[in-house]
Amino acid sequence: MPANPTSDLSSERLVQLMRAVGPSLALYIQDSSIWSRPGAEEIKLAIADLCSDLKSLFDRAGMVLDEQHIRTPQVKYPLRYTALHDIELEYLLPQLRQETQSQIALVGSWGDTAGDAGDVLKEARTSLQSHLDVLEQLAAKLVSERTESAKPSAST
Repeated sequence: MPANPTSDLSSERLVQLMRAVGPSLALYIQDSSIWSRPGAEEIKLAIADLCSDLKSLFDRAGMVLDEQHIRTPQVKYPLRYTALHDIELEYLLPQLRQETQSQIALVGSWGDTAGDAGDVLKEARTSLQSHLDVLEQLAAKLVSERTESAKPSAST
């Protein structure tokens, strides 16, 4: 039976998606229980939501590959993440934004794909963009709060 090039390309895209989202910084933060100071609750919630969707995308891509009898990739976190413990989440926010932007660019560069793989990739684009929007809003809010706190108070 000849190989189906469209199916092969779709499968390769799913493998690439798993390699892009599996070892993400957000998932590392959640899996390693990085300690953070109280007060970054909005960032913690945004990371939890992002992780939930990343895990869902990873699992869905894996299920489609399993149905096609294609081995799913084993992913590992980069060693450099181990240096991030006991760092404020506000510090990690730009890195999370950059990683999410890179994931969006990667998935967007693949164009449209048909079938179950296409559904997963379309969901990945939509979900990642939604999470990037939240991360951007949080970053803007932090800048605004810092600007407000840096203003001299009016003396009476």
